[in-house]
Amino acid sequence: MIVGVPRETAAGERRVALTPADAAMLSAHGLRVVVEQTAGHRADFADAAYRRAGARVLPDAAAVFAASAAVVWVKPPVYELDSMPLRDSARLFGFQDPVQRADRIERLRARGVETIAFEQISPGTSDPLSAMSRIAGEVAYAEGRALLAARGRIRSLVLGCGQAGLAAVTAAVAAGDDPPLVVGRRAERERAATGCGAAGYLANPEPRALAEVIAGLRPHLVICAAGRGGRAPVLLDRAGLGALAAGSVVVDLTAKAGGNTVATVANATVVVGDGVIVTHRSNYPSARPHAASRAYGAAAAGVLLRTLSMSVA
Repeated sequence: MIVGVPRETAAGERRVALTPADAAMLSAHGLRVVVEQTAGHRADFADAAYRRAGARVLPDAAAVFAASAAVVWVKPPVYELDSMPLRDSARLFGFQDPVQRADRIERLRARGVETIAFEQISPGTSDPLSAMSRIAGEVAYAEGRALLAARGRIRSLVLGCGQAGLAAVTAAVAAGDDPPLVVGRRAERERAATGCGAAGYLANPEPRALAEVIAGLRPHLVICAAGRGGRAPVLLDRAGLGALAAGSVVVDLTAKAGGNTVATVANATVVVGDGVIVTHRSNYPSARPHAASRAYGAAAAGVLLRTLSMSVA
C-alpha cells in the first residue's frame, strides 16, 4: 500500500505530516511512501532526506493523490479534494476540522472515501492531537504572556485539563508566574492539574459561577483549551469576559470547534469590553515546525500502522 504526503497549504502552516524517519519506519513495515516535492522544506526536512529514507518524491499534489491509497496531512488542503485524482476507496488521515467540515466529510463518505479525524481519536500520550496539544499549550501561554503589558509575575486561569491545558500550567510554572487555577470537566482530573503545579482545580462550573471566580481571581491571562473532538463548550460568556480587567488576554485554542468564549473569532484577534484581548490562530505548533513535525509524524505513523493493519486483518 502507498501512503502519500502532500505539501501543507493552510496559511502559515510549516509542519509536514511525516518526516523522513517516519517514512523509513513505515517502509520497514511494508508500506511505500510518496511525498510531494518540498513538503518538508519549511520544517527543515529536505527532499533528499526523504529519498534516503526510501520515499519517492513526486512533483505535485495531484501526483501524490493519484498514487496513494492513504493520504496523511496535518490540516485539510485549501484546495477542493474533488480537484485531485482522489481514489474512491482512499483513506484520509489527519486533522479534519470535523465540526466545520462535516458536510464535506459526509460527501466523501458517500463515495467510499474514509476520513480518519485525529481530533476524534481517544486521547493518549502518542495520539497526534495530544502531541500537538502539548506544544500548542506551551506556545499559547508564551504568546499570550507576550501580549500583556509589561509586568512581573502574572496570574493565569487555564480552562481545560487536557494536554494543552496541562502544558500551559507547566509553562506558567517554568516562567516563574503564579501557579494557575485550572478549570476542568471531570473532578478526577484534579490530580493531573496539581501534579503539573496548578494552584487549584475547579470542576465543571457553570459560566455564571466561573464569572464570579474570575472576578475574585482577576487573572491577567486566560488559556482556553476545553473540548476535544466535538463542539467546544462556551465557558466565558459576556459576564465572564466582563469580569476580566482591562488589558487582560484570552488565548482560545478551540476556535475551530466553536470557541470557549462568546467573543472568539477563528484566526483573529479582537478587543472586547474595556480592552480585553481575545486571540486565536489555528497553528500554534507551527511556531516550532521541526519539533512539531517530529512529534506529529511519529504519532501519525502509529495511527496509520494500527488502522491499516486492522483493515488487513
